[in-house]
Amino acid sequence: MNTTIKSPLCLISAALLLAACSEEDVAHLSDSETNPIRFRTSLPTLSSRAQIVTNDNLPHFFVTAFNPADPDLVTPTGLMKEYISQEPIINDAGLELLTSDKCLWPAPGKDGNLAFFAFYPDLTDGAGLVNATTLSGNDLAIDYKLTDFRVAADIADQQDFITAYATGSMEKNLFAGITLNFEHQLSRVELQAWGANKSCNIEIAGVRLGGVGVESTFDFQPIDGGGQWVGDLGKGIVEYIYRKGDQIVSLDRTAGSPLTADAAVSIMGSKVGTADNCAMLLPATYSGWDFLEDGQNQKNQMYISVLLRVVDATPTDGEGQQQYPFTHNIDGSDALNIPKVYLAVDKLTGKTVSSRLYKNGNDYFTDETFTSAYTLTADEEVKEFGWAALPVTGEWEPGYVYTYTLDYTSGVGLHDPDSPDAGKPIISDKVGVSVSVKDWQTKPSSGVVVPGS
Repeated sequence: MNTTIKSPLCLISAALLLAACSEEDVAHLSDSETNPIRFRTSLPTLSSRAQIVTNDNLPHFFVTAFNPADPDLVTPTGLMKEYISQEPIINDAGLELLTSDKCLWPAPGKDGNLAFFAFYPDLTDGAGLVNATTLSGNDLAIDYKLTDFRVAADIADQQDFITAYATGSMEKNLFAGITLNFEHQLSRVELQAWGANKSCNIEIAGVRLGGVGVESTFDFQPIDGGGQWVGDLGKGIVEYIYRKGDQIVSLDRTAGSPLTADAAVSIMGSKVGTADNCAMLLPATYSGWDFLEDGQNQKNQMYISVLLRVVDATPTDGEGQQQYPFTHNIDGSDALNIPKVYLAVDKLTGKTVSSRLYKNGNDYFTDETFTSAYTLTADEEVKEFGWAALPVTGEWEPGYVYTYTLDYTSGVGLHDPDSPDAGKPIISDKVGVSVSVKDWQTKPSSGVVVPGS
């Protein structure tokens, strides 16, 4: 939705305005047709990732309001038109109360109690707002939906989605304003890892979540938070592959490696955020990938896949040999078709120095059509990575953070559903998984779940 954001009116604080007005002045203001509707916002404050919305970084939001006291907004079929429709309100940090030149209280005689719905951010591609609200007598039946909402496939492009509901009238809220208590409507998922295998070292360069909710319809309703997800849940894959400047995560037996669960580190890449990396996904209850009976995951069940590279921890002669992604399966059969991802890495720092590369023969390119060659410098090397998956379950609610911690002490995982060897063990499949749960206002953990692997 392309909307031009309008600057808010210059506002006078309610306290100053009341102090300057006599009772007659206030009565006159109440009869005016040009009194602005003022809004104040409230949001949880826990955040270190830019895509997570707080009071401090909320740039604007959109407001729709219904006015059942205005008969002119009711069609002959009983459909209730919006009194205010998707009006953008800029969040000016210098103002306690916010408005726009189109958010005005109704004219006298039509100034009943209004129902306000607000949301942020702008609508995603293909999404739309559909109003089927009706008025029968004095009964307002809210039917206002956001259809075809979709989260981005690239985790770095995902955004928070917040909504609010409030009611108010000019009589009660002319000076106090309308308070919009926004709630987070997505679930936040973080991935961490730790462990050091005795026989191999692991390097991690990306993450993938499959069989997770990426598309649905949001039903705005007069309830806490302003609504709920309804209808069919569209599932898909979201992922993040490390880019230029991301630090490869190394799991080995050196002093700087995370050797215990308490020392687990994020494996979601620095470009996703600073210290609080996460994916933003639709809340739902998810069953785990049945890798034994449904290796390619035709049932679209949930799994985590990690883009990793495995090398010998104790080589017999010099540098450790790469064990995965390998060119042959454990049984000796050809494994050249295992999906691989190539990254150029700084030899000294271990940071990626390019986005994903594509290999053709002995040459590397920055595009899949092999038209833009990549030239390595003397300080760079290309490392190849492969996806290693494991099934997980989830009972996700909106506004909660779910941190899945992976233990690579005893294994690597399974071939990803996109692999020809989908569901088969890679070296060893024994990866431990635990998940901690917290809400965005840092209340105590609400539980721990250990999905099967």
